[in-house]
Amino acid sequence: MPTLKTNVFLVGIMGVGKTTIARRLARMLGVAAVDVDSYMRNMYHRDSSRLFKDMGEEKFRACEVHALAACADLGPAIVSCSEGAVATPEGRRILTERGFAIFLDSSCDGAMKRIRSLRTRPLLAQGCDAHSIMDARRPMLEEVACACVDVEGLSTTEACARVTAVLKGRGIYVK
Repeated sequence: MPTLKTNVFLVGIMGVGKTTIARRLARMLGVAAVDVDSYMRNMYHRDSSRLFKDMGEEKFRACEVHALAACADLGPAIVSCSEGAVATPEGRRILTERGFAIFLDSSCDGAMKRIRSLRTRPLLAQGCDAHSIMDARRPMLEEVACACVDVEGLSTTEACARVTAVLKGRGIYVK
């Protein structure tokens, strides 16, 4: 029976494919997938951009940390993290102490091509520049990452294969 030894947190900039890769990876490995953004949407009955607008960034980040912790409690699972999961010290603590974080890396331009609507991304909807966000987040993403997988130009299947190789190589996934 396939087993995850701990939560696998997929982190990265918006548009890198965390949710898509998490769902496919979980199906491929026969394990559970959890999505922090979906959890927040179900808990607060609003999407992230609406929550961000209604609450402001500080309260939104607190809700994000609460959702991340709740999702970690559901594991071990493949957890698709919100882009801002690394934005607070508490979020970074959860990522480093409660699982194995994989930084799905891509160029900012490559990630932005995958985003269908900028309005659904809270910081971009507020007029923030994607490159500035990436520059600010990269050190935090690298800080929490147990491994980095470059997904630039890869199909979802190829990205999942690379992540699977990391998980098997580190003994996180056992079949």
